[in-house]
Amino acid sequence: MLDKILNSGNEQLLIKAMDAASLRNEVIANNMANVETPDFKKNEVIFCEKIKNVLQNEKIHVKLNITDKRHISSSKSPGIDAVQPEIVQCDATSFRNDGNNVDIDVEMAELAKNKIYYDAMGQSISNEIKLLRLAIERG
Repeated sequence: MLDKILNSGNEQLLIKAMDAASLRNEVIANNMANVETPDFKKNEVIFCEKIKNVLQNEKIHVKLNITDKRHISSSKSPGIDAVQPEIVQCDATSFRNDGNNVDIDVEMAELAKNKIYYDAMGQSISNEIKLLRLAIERG
């Protein structure tokens, strides 16, 4: 019972989002470090699109209540647990002569955006914990 309360779907989603943001931060830092490396192609982290797809598909599935072991279970989508961030290489055309496609201004903007995203996820987790604590204290 306590495990279901402490590991609800919201908290699991927020934790995965923070992990993806942390990975995205590392990837952006690597892109920035290789801004002058000839023929370097930048990388990106794909996560939000995967989560959106899973959440949209879960709305379609209906959970059936199984009261007997002979009942047929409903087909269940893989769920948020199966979603992992993915690093993909961007082979976009480079406008530079050395073949590098990293734009430092774009990377700086993405880094700032990612920091705001990470901070928002951290604040959301903090709020979830505060609500749980309030429920425990006030009964």
